[in-house]
Amino acid sequence: MVPHAHDLIGFLQLGHAQLDFGIAGVLPLLAQEGASGVPNLARAAGRLHPLVVHFPIALALVAVGMEWWRSLSRRSGMSPLTVPLLLIAAASAIASSATGWVNASFEYGGDDAPALALHRWIGTGTSVGLALLAWWGFTLSAEIARGASTTAASAASLGTFRWASLFAGIAVSVTGHLGGNLVHGEGYLTEVLFPPAAKPVEDAKESTAAEVASLTADETFFLQEVRPLLEAHCFECHGARKQKGGLRMDSKSWLFNGEESDWTVLPGKAAESLLVHRIELDRADPDAMPPEGDGLKPEEIAKLRKWIDAGAAYPNLQPAAVGAGGLPTAATSAALAASGTVALAGGSTVTISPAVRAKAEAAAKTLAARGVLVQPLAAESPLLDVNASRANPPIGDADAALLAEIAPVVANLNLAKSAITDAGLSKIGAMPHLERLRLDGTAAGDSGVGALGTLPRLESVNLVGSKITPATAKWLRAQPVLRRAYVWQTGLDAPEAIRAATEGTKLELIGADLPLAKPTTPPMPEEPAKDTAVADPAK
Repeated sequence: MVPHAHDLIGFLQLGHAQLDFGIAGVLPLLAQEGASGVPNLARAAGRLHPLVVHFPIALALVAVGMEWWRSLSRRSGMSPLTVPLLLIAAASAIASSATGWVNASFEYGGDDAPALALHRWIGTGTSVGLALLAWWGFTLSAEIARGASTTAASAASLGTFRWASLFAGIAVSVTGHLGGNLVHGEGYLTEVLFPPAAKPVEDAKESTAAEVASLTADETFFLQEVRPLLEAHCFECHGARKQKGGLRMDSKSWLFNGEESDWTVLPGKAAESLLVHRIELDRADPDAMPPEGDGLKPEEIAKLRKWIDAGAAYPNLQPAAVGAGGLPTAATSAALAASGTVALAGGSTVTISPAVRAKAEAAAKTLAARGVLVQPLAAESPLLDVNASRANPPIGDADAALLAEIAPVVANLNLAKSAITDAGLSKIGAMPHLERLRLDGTAAGDSGVGALGTLPRLESVNLVGSKITPATAKWLRAQPVLRRAYVWQTGLDAPEAIRAATEGTKLELIGADLPLAKPTTPPMPEEPAKDTAVADPAK
């Protein structure tokens, strides 16, 4: 019995790993007070669902596995742990179903999307099935204990019980898979096991050029100003992989699907659109969107309102061939570059006007003459990688005008060890495609970094040795997709300041407390010291 008890404890600990996640979701709601001054206990109970759901999955599968192992190894009777495991699994499954229904009523707004409906109805049926299976196992084990295990009828009942337990295990697995799709997105597992085949390329250049040429001013505004905001704040939960609440926003056909009264965006009616209502809620409200970070800035909300009031134009520019990550293949990239467009994830494009391209090309030539390395980000790409860290004399505020001309097409900008100051940074302007920025070893401070505004695609920034203070934390938190910032030897490089800046976000700040890599192999043996004494030839 001791080995069985040890296994039971081990599998019970599988659910303990979810404790932190459950508490992180529940405690803010218990602490929150609504208009009536009462914590939102019902919603907090619903958020216990991720905590309790793992017990029935683990315990039921262990019980099924033990019974089939006994069957295949031709051992008589039932495992002494099967009934206790099924009883606990049934109880936790019922609790999981109850909290799941409550959670869905809040987090999914009463939506009855097919994936959600399947998940909760199969889950509810599985809970009932596990309860019946536990009762059946209890009565069957009692018969076996009375000595009926040797009869043919008892053996047949045990075999039927094991088949029923197998079907229950399959139902538990299917329910878990559907729940995983709701959390991580459709095809989270299957797309890895069965990747889709690439579609053939046909007439990429002609179709792309025609689409770009037909863009209206409102459609261009959407692609250049609005879609980057949606990608940064909305598509993670409402895109191709995941449709939380049954809402998908990464294409026109999905955003405006179904009855108009159910649309999240009402063209021409920004004030009545649910999208605007949710993003304007107080950040402490559990319904505020996006759910993490500092939310959208007032100027970003103004862009969304302007787009909706103008009719919510939503062009779907789909390249003829799409490769990994939703980006176009080489053939399509050439066609896009020829028409001055930038490919975005998901198959859409953003057009760079000829005037902007001409200014950027002229600025690139002047910067190159100053010793700045300017090169395309990739073959046929209109975006640029700009490295000014080795310019001699160093790039400074007098060159800010050139940086402003090239800013609209910069993907990577390296100003490390340059003479740029806050005055120069304030003149650069918007960099809508910037992904990586280096300001290490410069005199950049809070005002200069803040003057860069929102960089919708910025993923990494290096501020090592700059003049920033904890005030820059607000700018870092406002960057929608920023994941890593290096702040060593700055005013922000303190444990308290780093914790305050990263709390509630996915942002990682790298400071002086970053643990250095230590060697994992033993040191090389030292060579024996050479004897410098002269040997006596007589010895």
